[in-house]
Amino acid sequence: MAIDKIQSESINLADNFAFTGTVTGAGGANTPAFKARLSSDQTIANSTDTLIACNTEKFDTAGCYNNTGSTVTLNGISTPAYSFAPNVAGKYFVYGGARFTSTSGSGTLAYVLLNKNGTNSFLGISDFVPYVGQNVGGIVEMNGSSDTLKLTVYQNSGGSKTIIGSSSDADDLANFGAFKIIE
Repeated sequence: MAIDKIQSESINLADNFAFTGTVTGAGGANTPAFKARLSSDQTIANSTDTLIACNTEKFDTAGCYNNTGSTVTLNGISTPAYSFAPNVAGKYFVYGGARFTSTSGSGTLAYVLLNKNGTNSFLGISDFVPYVGQNVGGIVEMNGSSDTLKLTVYQNSGGSKTIIGSSSDADDLANFGAFKIIE
């Protein structure tokens, strides 16, 4: 006998249930998704937005992240250097971060910025504190055919400074990633 309607008063939601057959309409895939890191230190010029060269992929489920220093075509989408261009439309959670080596100077500003199609989307900002990371994240809608995202960093200490890269996935201090949200 199949049950096609259950009254909420008849179920104790604290109980465990065993299902047989197929459950449909639940779940989904959080793809495309990627995470990349900066594999070695990168110098950041004073008072200049600089693209973070996250050149080592930890994962890239659909080949949508360009981990090279030049524009390439990925899944039919022209993708600038170190950028994400998902080939599936939808909402994405995107995140990134960087950590500078030591610096000095009061009032010095540092930030990381997620940039969609050349427009600033999310900003993680702080006073410049040595060895403290700047992080940023948020939800952005992507069209799946031409939208791209990149991660940049800025500092105004009066001279060039360094963000810390890593040769190990366990210590990815400068990183960039995204995944599709199940809608």
